[in-house]
Amino acid sequence: MTSDRDGQVVTFYSYKGGTGRTMALANVAWILAANGYRVLTIDWDLESPGLHRFFQPFLDPRFLASTSGVVDMINLYEWDSSKPEWDPGQVGGYASVQQHSFSLDWDHFPVGGTLDFLSAGRQNPVYEGVLSNINWDDFYQNGDGNGGRFFDAMRADMKARYDFTLIDSQTGNSDIAGICTNHLPDVLVDCFTFSGQGIEGAARMARQLHSSRDIRVLPVPMRVDPAEKHKAEIGRTVAMREFAELPAGLDAGRRRAYWHGVEVPYQAYYAYEETLATFGDAPGAPGTLLSAYEALAAQITEDRVTSMPLINPSLRAQFVTRFERKPFSEAHTVLLSGAGVDQVWLEWARHILTNGGLEVVPPPEESGDAGEAQLVNAQHVKIISRAESAGQHAGGESPELRAVYTADITPWSRVPSVQSAFIAGCDAATAATRILELVGRPASDLDVVLSGTPRYPGDEPELVVNLPARNARFTGRETNLLTLREQLRSGSAVVLFGTQAVALQGMGGVGKTQLALEYAYRYRAAYDVVAWLNADTEESLQGSLRDLGARLNLHSDQTGPEYARAVVQELSRGRRRWLLILDNADEPDAVRTYLPHGGHVLITSRNKAWGEQTRPFEVDVFTRDESIDHLVQRVNEIDRADADRVAEQLADLPIAVAAAAAWLDETHTSVDEYLRLIQEEGPSAVLTAVTDRPIARTWDLSLTRLRERDPAAYRLFQLCSVLAPEISLDLIFSDQMAEYLKPYKPALSERMVRGSLIQQINRLALSRLDQRPASSGDGDRSGRVLIHRVVQNVVRDRMTEEELAQARLEVHQVLAKARPEDGDVTDPEHWPRFRMLWPHLDASDAVYSTDESVRQLLIDRIRYYYVQAEPITGRSRAERIAEIWRQQLAETTDPEQAATLRLQLLQLRFNLANLIRDLGEFEPSRQIDEEVLAEQMRLLGPEHPHTLMTRGSYAADLRGLGRYPEALELDIDTYQTWQDTYGEDYPRTLAARNNLAVSYRLMGLFREAGEHDKEAWERRRAMDGDTNIWALGTAGCLARDMRDAGDFGRSATLLKQTLEYLIDTRGPDSRSTLTTKSNYAVSLRSLGRIGEALQLHQEAYARLLEVFGPENPETVSCRFSLALTLLNSGQGDQAVAELLDVHEFWQRRLGDRHPYTLVCKTDLAIAERQLGRFGDARDWIRPTVEIFSEVLGPEHPYTLSGLMNLAICETEPSEDDRTGPAAARETLLSIAAGIRRVFGPDHPNTFRFEANLALVEETLGVVSADDRLAALRERIVLKLGETHPLVDGLDRRRYLYRVIDPHQF
Repeated sequence: MTSDRDGQVVTFYSYKGGTGRTMALANVAWILAANGYRVLTIDWDLESPGLHRFFQPFLDPRFLASTSGVVDMINLYEWDSSKPEWDPGQVGGYASVQQHSFSLDWDHFPVGGTLDFLSAGRQNPVYEGVLSNINWDDFYQNGDGNGGRFFDAMRADMKARYDFTLIDSQTGNSDIAGICTNHLPDVLVDCFTFSGQGIEGAARMARQLHSSRDIRVLPVPMRVDPAEKHKAEIGRTVAMREFAELPAGLDAGRRRAYWHGVEVPYQAYYAYEETLATFGDAPGAPGTLLSAYEALAAQITEDRVTSMPLINPSLRAQFVTRFERKPFSEAHTVLLSGAGVDQVWLEWARHILTNGGLEVVPPPEESGDAGEAQLVNAQHVKIISRAESAGQHAGGESPELRAVYTADITPWSRVPSVQSAFIAGCDAATAATRILELVGRPASDLDVVLSGTPRYPGDEPELVVNLPARNARFTGRETNLLTLREQLRSGSAVVLFGTQAVALQGMGGVGKTQLALEYAYRYRAAYDVVAWLNADTEESLQGSLRDLGARLNLHSDQTGPEYARAVVQELSRGRRRWLLILDNADEPDAVRTYLPHGGHVLITSRNKAWGEQTRPFEVDVFTRDESIDHLVQRVNEIDRADADRVAEQLADLPIAVAAAAAWLDETHTSVDEYLRLIQEEGPSAVLTAVTDRPIARTWDLSLTRLRERDPAAYRLFQLCSVLAPEISLDLIFSDQMAEYLKPYKPALSERMVRGSLIQQINRLALSRLDQRPASSGDGDRSGRVLIHRVVQNVVRDRMTEEELAQARLEVHQVLAKARPEDGDVTDPEHWPRFRMLWPHLDASDAVYSTDESVRQLLIDRIRYYYVQAEPITGRSRAERIAEIWRQQLAETTDPEQAATLRLQLLQLRFNLANLIRDLGEFEPSRQIDEEVLAEQMRLLGPEHPHTLMTRGSYAADLRGLGRYPEALELDIDTYQTWQDTYGEDYPRTLAARNNLAVSYRLMGLFREAGEHDKEAWERRRAMDGDTNIWALGTAGCLARDMRDAGDFGRSATLLKQTLEYLIDTRGPDSRSTLTTKSNYAVSLRSLGRIGEALQLHQEAYARLLEVFGPENPETVSCRFSLALTLLNSGQGDQAVAELLDVHEFWQRRLGDRHPYTLVCKTDLAIAERQLGRFGDARDWIRPTVEIFSEVLGPEHPYTLSGLMNLAICETEPSEDDRTGPAAARETLLSIAAGIRRVFGPDHPNTFRFEANLALVEETLGVVSADDRLAALRERIVLKLGETHPLVDGLDRRRYLYRVIDPHQF
């Protein structure tokens, strides 16, 4: 296709209707476009336009009503060309088809291929009148004396812009048909049926053509019934005689071939709906409509196009359904959904559908109680406005979704137009009719349907008075808005003088006004009158009511309060739906008399007295996501992580977040600099620069009054300002806190008196008292006080540096005293108490404390991160603390203080090493432990608990590095020292015994590992109970030992119980729960329960990946085991792909000689062999088994299993002399004694070995092999059951390989 194209104009004509002419045109057009041509289709059947019906899945039906077409082009040209000033040179602009056509919505045409559509004219109620006004005789004589010039220009434009223009002509003999058949075309496709009238009429048109051009005529018989072959042959003979010499230019043979080749058969399937055969017929099938249209396209293009390119079968099937006409639905239930901003539309539509006799239910995620059975046959109707416009590109075809468009937007491409209702701009009756028709329930009585409905949202309110400009940056609050709406509508709001009234309450700056404003805009269409009233004072409220009265056209001689009350009476007596927002109504007594009856009132106030007269609605700060969203939307180039840091500092206070966002955006200051500023000067300093209204002023007056009224309460508030915003009443009422407050009020020695301090603070709205016990188990049983950070900053700004330092010192002592007495942070019983303390350590800068007890809290917290499997956060904190303490140590001159700090620093670094090891960075953790251990040995000696703990950590580092023999030697000595010094039941002794068992297990000594794990498990259960976290961890280790010993059933049973306990006590997403789930899956796989194992592995891996990331050691180990389960389930290719990724990770992290890397190579070899890639399998396993022997020893289970797998890989002969059954037998015999000695006679691995040896010897013709296999089968069945995969493999005479799941270190 080139820019100087000379396209063809092709007219499809029929003398009578019903021939299938329009359908033929539509299909030929599609075939041409699908072959890469630019195609224009024109609906010139002006009195009965219908071409668009064949394209309905690919066009927006609103375009038919709004886009001009042929009639509009002619009318405009006729009007303008009749004017005296008309310039004939302008005709080209009027005849340009591209101004009026539009492309079909289909993205799968090849490059260059397009299919455009030019309608007959705007398909709206005035179309017929516009058409009837055209006098075709006058048209040819008007303006420039020759209306034909218009069509000449139009033809030239079509040929220049398109390769093919296909015109659907009007039937019969008329001026309109003449334009299409004589004036415009290069080719005339003359369509007819084999009826006598059809043939004669079509032939007469062909003979009567009078054109200066040589128009090529293609007679095309249509609707030829294949069942009536005799009659069809007679009709064809008659037609050939009537169309003598047509098509022109063909000899007799080619002409007969043409007549048999282009006729279009009749197919009943296409008689009911306008369906394109390019989608309805399978390509390549003979005798179909599609094949006939392909033949016709070949004639039109003179064999340039001979076939329709293939469409993806699933895509073709998907679009076939979009052509199907949907019957009226018998479904009684409608699932109605939409965006939060469309709630007012949802309310109205719900009422319409309900009045129409349907049951309406919300989506399950909103209702929470809609049963699945109720929704099985429900129709899904979705309200779509501009807020939902982005969804047009989401997902694939949605054949069951019905869309109601409330705005003039681009329809969703995934929703067929026949399943759409467009109600934008419609009145209520029309909208209701279209919605009910959409769900197959046309209304028999619209009055009934519309009775009692809410206000129609398509109509704007009658009056909107004094409503401030909408906050374009309003963020979040979706749940608040919905709840607020429900309270106002449902009657749950307190009825005050017949008015539904809700009071939005909360401290200053929390966003009460913005929430009310957004409600007003979002739900304005539900009201006839919306008025925003300034209620700061009685006088300001009167002024606002006066403005409202003027808009209501209330004329009165009254003034002041009398006029205001008259306005109230006017609202009360009318039938209008109204909403009044009383902003800043802090004086209930003054405002109450100005509340009208019968509508909705929304009040914003900090005065809690409204709660006695209205339904209070507490507005809290932003959620963190809302804060981040606001910052990201407002500030260019800020990422979510930095936005989170800012939000954290501002406690998600909306006014502070908004001001910070504006300041950052305006000044282009970095987040780091901003945080430095607010830390140095307080947020109020920064906010002042932007708003010129210091936020500090919001609380200054209250703080001054508090200090004057109760110095002890003020001092408490000062101490609270250096704590975290949420403070447990246990801390505030503690004896240590009272010691620091007694100088201000001696009576505080009595605990009951202490509560009065909080009440003094709370009365002035400086804090929020939440006396409900915490539900999270954080130990906050007595409630808590909540103070915004911004308020805390204001308080701190009023203090001198000396006062701040003293406040922090006192707070640190309060925290230290609150630590559980003799409490170990690894004990779950103490976690709630510790969690209550953690936030205050950061807020009070406890890291700089020189007090030993305070530093111990910091060490406890780092240890807690390790216990809770939060290594990334814990590492970051530990490294920061360590650096600060090093500086303190360098600056400390007191020897005793230095010695204490040095030991605490070593203890901190020990915990840091644990966290680093948890991240899989074994060498860095080993280096830290080695340094710490050397210092502890020097300072504390070999038997000190800290020294022994570090030795255990150092052994874990060695295990992680694959240095199992060294780790085992160290663990044996460490456990013995714990046992000798502290006793067998000491918790650290039991932990050391667990570590020893791990080393035994990794060395392949599973019996020894099992003995130690079993003893430790029983002792932990006896001391702490079955569900203790350490008992559960030991149970998981014991289950591994059982599996290694071949006792798969007991292993799975124990892990199932352990997993249930962990879900109950630790939750479904804790690391211990997820790793146990993966462990359980391995045991199920070992039992042959592959389907269950695969599901558990997939679940565990997905959550580990999401929660801990792809490079966490536990995530990688689970992925490894998942790959082996995939292999066992027959998904070998996917298993290999996963194993390759795991191998790359371990090789990069741990090196080529690490046991994990070697195990992965061994399993990869088995996977490749199972896929028939024998050479690849041998390449993986041969070098691996040699390294196994060097690293772990010749009789390690990994080494023996690797050699057995090597033998399996060698059974297939190759050019290599080392392969074949004889070589495999030699390898197997070399490990026979080791297998039996290490595993024992009835271990599954021994079974595998004996089966593989017998199978190899059977191949070699050893006579006894078959009897051995039969006897072995009985032993396997006795041990593992008849259905175990080993039995099945043996029956199929398959080699029994061993996949290896690496153990935890």
